[in-house]
Amino acid sequence: MTKKQLFTLFFLILILSWYFYISWIIWVVWFSLALFIYSVFFYILYYFLKKFKDKNYTFFSYQNYNVFLNYFLNRIVALIVTLFVIIGWFAYYENDISPATIPVYKITNWDKTVIFHWMSHIWTKDFYNKVKENIKKYKKLWYTLYFEWVRPWNEQNHKDFDNALWVKFDEKTYDSFSKLYWLVNQDNSIFLNLVNNKDINVDVSMDDIMEKYNNIKQTSWLQNRQYNQPIDINDVVVRELSKLNPKELELFRYVNKSFINFILKSEEIQSTIQNNFSNKELFEVILDERNKVIADKIIHSEDKNIIATYWLLHFKWIFELLKQNDVKWRIEKIDYLYPLK
Repeated sequence: MTKKQLFTLFFLILILSWYFYISWIIWVVWFSLALFIYSVFFYILYYFLKKFKDKNYTFFSYQNYNVFLNYFLNRIVALIVTLFVIIGWFAYYENDISPATIPVYKITNWDKTVIFHWMSHIWTKDFYNKVKENIKKYKKLWYTLYFEWVRPWNEQNHKDFDNALWVKFDEKTYDSFSKLYWLVNQDNSIFLNLVNNKDINVDVSMDDIMEKYNNIKQTSWLQNRQYNQPIDINDVVVRELSKLNPKELELFRYVNKSFINFILKSEEIQSTIQNNFSNKELFEVILDERNKVIADKIIHSEDKNIIATYWLLHFKWIFELLKQNDVKWRIEKIDYLYPLK
């Protein structure tokens, strides 16, 4: 046995052992069967190529197949090991060496000061605890909390929103997504009534959003759009996750979280996702209407010190609206938190 064959055999045993550790015998059988089927398929292609060059090349030859099998396994194993190294290093780097950070902006116009916390409906428990401690710290300095939470809506608008979004969206949606990424669902109650009760829900209702969206539909090509039956994402996620054993789920979440970290660090990717949103017009209404409401509240409120918890995409445009009203608004300080560490 040559050194190359020994290395191939060694790594093949490692791969099978890893599959066995993750999924017991199931992945080992699946992988072995797949190797056999693909080896036969590619040997047939290999035979015709050889036959084209050598008319005397024999198909039913153990020696010929053995030579091909060594050649085939060497490259398959090399490819799998390379993929393992690339994906493994990528996931480890993004999750453990250089995880994404998110900004906490302190902005002021000398008359008012706003601490802008990026909030998301699914993050780590540790992140939510840090936000909670920050809110407590600023509440002790008599800051008022402005928090994001879309107000209830009527049943018809809920149905229309699901159709426009093409996804069934309810209180279970964020909980389902949190299971994909090893995260927890936001419990907004932990941020309220800390130190005092100066907590104000500054947001719109889904009825407001759908009213604006329906007005746009009446004056654009959207009125002719055909809507598919919305996907029940909760059932899809629960069904797919139920197929994974605990070790498979742990691996899946770890790799998934690394891609989220990667996306959070890239504004270009976030912009691409935003620009290719399935219903861009609805997405813009959701952002624009809320931006205006939040900025207007900050401008006209008697509150001088505000800590706000909103999606980061709101900050840029809220800040622009504030500067349009008063050119003295500026960013005084930026701190950073780890949302996924």
